[in-house]
Amino acid sequence: MLGLCHTGRVNNLRWLNPTQPQTLYSAVMLAYFRGASIVLFGNDYYRVMPYDLLGSFASRVSPLLLLIALIGGGLGIANEKKLGFRCAIAAALYSVIATLWIIVRYDVGLLGLLLRLMFDLVLVVLLLHPQSKEYRRIWFS
Repeated sequence: MLGLCHTGRVNNLRWLNPTQPQTLYSAVMLAYFRGASIVLFGNDYYRVMPYDLLGSFASRVSPLLLLIALIGGGLGIANEKKLGFRCAIAAALYSVIATLWIIVRYDVGLLGLLLRLMFDLVLVVLLLHPQSKEYRRIWFS
């Protein structure tokens, strides 16, 4: 009997890439953590005035888009794709701006928002760190 050879395409999809610098590796894990927190805590952070246009958008559409951008961004970074990096940085910056807007504009529970703001700022710093930028410039396609 002849041996069968599998010549199909190999799936090289990575969820984590330990060969990347520590800053990018940590950013990927933090992006996944933020995505999981959106799934676990839902719209709790986005509860604002119901008749406000921005509040209505933020409470219904934004968490889903943010979840997709964070998970997709983390997956893209782990697979060294520029689009993944752009998605992750856009999601992190949007989350920082939205959180600051909610803190300034509305009277809501401050502790949860400050904790969320801290994680989002750390994600931005990890993604914009010089070591991350240098690795991205050389290796990302």
